[in-house]
Amino acid sequence: MSFAKLKAARQDKPSYVTSNPLPSQESSAVPSEGPIQSTKESLYKSIPDHLQIRTSAVSGRGLWATKPCLPGQVLFAMKPHVAALSNERLALHCSQCFGGGGNAGLKRCTQCQVVYYCDSTCQNLDWTFHKNECIALQRVAASGETAIPSDAIRCLGRIMWKRQKQGPASPWTQEIDLLQSHKQEVPPSAYELHTHLAISLVRYLGLSSPSEIAAFGIASGADLANFVSRFVTNTFTITDPSLAPLGASVSPPVALINHSCDPNAVVVFPRSRPNNQEPLMQVVALRDISANEEILTAYIDTTLPRAQRQASLRETYLFSCACTLCTSTQPDLRDSVWCPKACGGVCPAPTEENSLSRCTQCLSALQKTDEVLDASRIGQQALDKASLLQFTDPAKSKQLCSKLIPILTSAGLTPSSHPLLALTRLYTALLIADLQSSSPSQETLDEAVVCATKALAGLDGILRYGHPVRGIARAELGKLLAVDEPAPRPPAASAAEEALRYPPSGAKRLRMALDVLLQARGELNVGFGAPNEGGAVGRDVREDIVRLERELGVWQKGLSEAMRDAKEAKILQRS
Repeated sequence: MSFAKLKAARQDKPSYVTSNPLPSQESSAVPSEGPIQSTKESLYKSIPDHLQIRTSAVSGRGLWATKPCLPGQVLFAMKPHVAALSNERLALHCSQCFGGGGNAGLKRCTQCQVVYYCDSTCQNLDWTFHKNECIALQRVAASGETAIPSDAIRCLGRIMWKRQKQGPASPWTQEIDLLQSHKQEVPPSAYELHTHLAISLVRYLGLSSPSEIAAFGIASGADLANFVSRFVTNTFTITDPSLAPLGASVSPPVALINHSCDPNAVVVFPRSRPNNQEPLMQVVALRDISANEEILTAYIDTTLPRAQRQASLRETYLFSCACTLCTSTQPDLRDSVWCPKACGGVCPAPTEENSLSRCTQCLSALQKTDEVLDASRIGQQALDKASLLQFTDPAKSKQLCSKLIPILTSAGLTPSSHPLLALTRLYTALLIADLQSSSPSQETLDEAVVCATKALAGLDGILRYGHPVRGIARAELGKLLAVDEPAPRPPAASAAEEALRYPPSGAKRLRMALDVLLQARGELNVGFGAPNEGGAVGRDVREDIVRLERELGVWQKGLSEAMRDAKEAKILQRS
């Protein structure tokens, strides 16, 4: 199991969300206490001048803007200090640039026969890390172990070998050592993971006695425990341009950014540079950021309701969030039910502790609280199971989703509410996988379009414009609408019926696809950075837009010519 999946399992959240480091409380608009001490000012050279490291009474160290920033602006970009692909991605991606290519397009290391590269250029660039890693992987194979060490162990190993080479006084090592540990606050539920990582790391490094760890700048077992704790707390998940997890990484400068469940920035990997500069981690502004405002990203999946977000933050990052979203007394669509009188308002979802709930608009009391509670509980159980089965038994996973989505909808949960939104997104992903693996039927294609539309409606209700998750979801819907229809439906009996039919067919469907893709491009340019043109996905969307405009132009031209020919034929008949 990859480290990203281990963390996801502990946090009870979907794996598509990028994890972020450095636990602290939200501190937007909290006055800073000035720059950090001068002894540390020689570090973090990758942070640009328009950002400054400051401390606040609420959140401690953080990054603050020194001048206004615009939505879609890349605040700064850098390669992680270290990164490692998850095991299932090793044969599918280059271990240097993380670019895809599949087994056939990559070259395997002839010594360890575990890692792959695009070419000799990527291999040479990675040799600083892979030189020792290659020997360790061969040693593991020679010992009879069949399992390749996880991305976490390989990432920790790469840090240790570079520490050893750079020395304790190097800026690289000092930035690693300044990562927050919080070892004393680690809950008992995390002891097993930390102990497993420490023991596995020692074995992976080929050490036979505790004293040998000193060669890596680790003086004692307590120091090793602190080192592991820093890693667990400050690890980022590297993603591909569509936000699918690829592996684990550590970046101390980016780790300075504090958390908010309503962030003003995101950390993304758009893949906008040549391979020798990838994987490039970019921090992008989601909205206007004022001078002297703190830069904040989300460490967790912010589509989750408040109780689950807080539990996830306490479990992994050891703090409770006090951001405006978490402290608001207003109903949250992530945890809401439609008004029983259908007035258009919503009721806060009932809980076991407080089953009384009223509509925020007409104040009607929610009567079917037991039904909502039962549906939510069963839905969460189904989501957990379906997520585990997504890749091992997709048919079963799809069956669970298809059964529970109508139950949750019937219970009155809003499209943005958990676990309905999570199940809808998972079901959409499973349907898209079906379409890609076989010749799609019109029924499956239309179902995927409807499901993707519902998922997007849920995301639009809770995520800020330009959020990468929204942008990717909108691009997926646009691409689904643009797929050639295997068996277009005949027109409805009346214009009124045709107007209500969704998804539409023919030219109307293509025009809708074009509109959705144009909207997606705007959001992707914000979430993945305007200078990056929305990243790899944004560039694909742009090509789709050009193709659709051309196709619709041909369609319109053919229609005009047909109408002209019909008119001419009618004139000839009269004459």
